[in-house]
Amino acid sequence: MIRWGIIGAGKIAQRFVKSLAHESNSELYAVSCRTLAKAQQFADTYHALKAYGSYEELLQDPNVDAVYITLPHGYHYIWSIKAIKAGKAVLVEKPAGINAFEIEGIMEVLKQHPVLWMEAMKPRFTSLFQKIQALIQEGSLGDIQEIYTVLNSKQADEVIQNSYLSDPIYGGALLDCGCYCATWITEYTKGKLRIDHINVDLQDGYDLRTQVQMHIGNTLATLETAINQPEKKEVLIKGTKGEIRILDLHRPISAELKIEGKVEVIDCPYKVDDFYGEISHFVNLLENGKQSSPIMPIQSSLETAMLLDRIKDAMTPNPIEI
Repeated sequence: MIRWGIIGAGKIAQRFVKSLAHESNSELYAVSCRTLAKAQQFADTYHALKAYGSYEELLQDPNVDAVYITLPHGYHYIWSIKAIKAGKAVLVEKPAGINAFEIEGIMEVLKQHPVLWMEAMKPRFTSLFQKIQALIQEGSLGDIQEIYTVLNSKQADEVIQNSYLSDPIYGGALLDCGCYCATWITEYTKGKLRIDHINVDLQDGYDLRTQVQMHIGNTLATLETAINQPEKKEVLIKGTKGEIRILDLHRPISAELKIEGKVEVIDCPYKVDDFYGEISHFVNLLENGKQSSPIMPIQSSLETAMLLDRIKDAMTPNPIEI
């Protein structure tokens, strides 16, 4: 039985533990918050055995096998490092780091303290994502010429202002939503990156909206993301033989495949919910003594972070080549 500890007890953690209840070889063992009262309330609601008023206390508990880190973005790196050094298996929410430097730092620590570490990049663990991978690898779409990604959400101004989203270092649309777009782009492109056009709506140092058009090798890639626009979420991948439109970029379960004028709808429902795929995969890896995921290896986390870094660096009037 794998005993889980939760670091951070917000809304995402609540959804996570509800899904965790469906994993037969796991139990919610402990939860930690900045205050013991909040941790105890979470523990009482979701039947955790232990409640801790600090994250350090949870990591010191020898009975915790794995931790799920669901703190604001700026804390993912440091608590990944602390958990790794404490000998815990780590599942950390996206983005795993706010830049490539942080991911590289985690990679170095893992060399000295080898444990299972994985970024919870939700779409990659869905059946649809993996089916699309197989279709493209077998050549059904031909050579990939274009990939368009968009993930917009409409957050209330007060929500943005009173949350991590308004932090100029680890807030904004690009890190919060754009990382989902980036994981699709990095999966299906390779080669030299050139930013062709970028449009950014900045407020107090963080981006409310970012639109980027770029070439990666011979592929045209577009990333659009916003936290102040009407909801829009899709991926369109075009190849020399056909195209596929994914209808929900970060929680994909349905797509439209078009080849030679014929349209096929592909439906791949969740086994439980949008969290269960990552949980089940992580547990399977841990049970089998693995320290890396073939679905979401740390190299993929690094590639996503590097793309986001390049976009942030390119928030200037001139295109750049990398």
